[in-house]
Amino acid sequence: MAVEISADMIIHDVVTQYPQTVKVFQAHGLPCTACQVGARESVAGGARTHRLEVGALLKDLNLVANGQEAEGIKPATKAPVGRGIPLNVMSQGGSDSKIRHIIAIMSGKGGVGKSLVTGLIAVALQRQGLKVGILDGDITGPSIAKEFGARGAPTKTAEGIAPLSTVGGIKIVSMNMFLPDSTDPVVWRGPMISSAIKQFYSDVDWGKLDFLLVDLPPGTSDEAMTVMQSLPVDGVVIVSSPQMLATEIVIKAIKMVQALKGKVIGVVENMAYLTMPDGSRNELFGPSNGAELVSLTGAPLLAQLPIDPEIAMLCDAGLIENYNSDSFDTLASNFTTALKLSAAR
Repeated sequence: MAVEISADMIIHDVVTQYPQTVKVFQAHGLPCTACQVGARESVAGGARTHRLEVGALLKDLNLVANGQEAEGIKPATKAPVGRGIPLNVMSQGGSDSKIRHIIAIMSGKGGVGKSLVTGLIAVALQRQGLKVGILDGDITGPSIAKEFGARGAPTKTAEGIAPLSTVGGIKIVSMNMFLPDSTDPVVWRGPMISSAIKQFYSDVDWGKLDFLLVDLPPGTSDEAMTVMQSLPVDGVVIVSSPQMLATEIVIKAIKMVQALKGKVIGVVENMAYLTMPDGSRNELFGPSNGAELVSLTGAPLLAQLPIDPEIAMLCDAGLIENYNSDSFDTLASNFTTALKLSAAR
């Protein structure tokens, strides 16, 4: 019996039933297969978001779903990404480098939750049995050590500076670890900050890691340029929030990544809503702008994270590794899927 995919079918349902259609969506420039948008958006809606011709898309989807070849649609193959290391978190071995993949978490806008998203992604990867480190690139406003409860000063070994480890085994280096008091300011100019970021990468004995996450400060200046140009970054996760003011500045960061030939792996929209006692969602900061960022980056919306008092309390207590929620599970699942799809492109 012939398969018939219609315009009103949900993208997520289509690729779940017919995995071979992923390559069709990608070939047409619609990356929502691993996306929080794709979990609820129809084929027609996705086509509108990406300004695609829905008829041509449906034609190719139905051809491939029925085991036929569509013109110009080739099976996905792994291509070198960043340093030439395929982004496949399930593979073993690989490069001689001790750090297999470096992912930067970026926004351009302050206060949208980059450090929170960095921490949540690190926890998600660690729970999959992967070895993870976090380089806190926010030299003048570090918060990673606080949210993980990592205390004390790093020690010096023959191999370099030894990072601190969290309860779950995530390795961390953050500027606060080197200060006499965590509230002491770091009054440095740009070149010194850039030098510190480079040292956090090159002078620290990270050991063997599957992932090193780099938490970037706001802006598109020295720190971001240092990471993008001096570190072998494989991809970038963009963090935003629904306000148009935030979205406009986040777009600047996206355009910077594109100008530097970087790859955006996915977008996370933080503070997207507040869950009310009756279960409804209150969009305190306005409707989502996720679809616009998905269209601009060609990368999936990995999650819409709610305003959650529990995670605020856990971060203040240094217990982010104890956090669990449906939105966290969505972020973890979509991030892993997006990495695999990014490697296939």
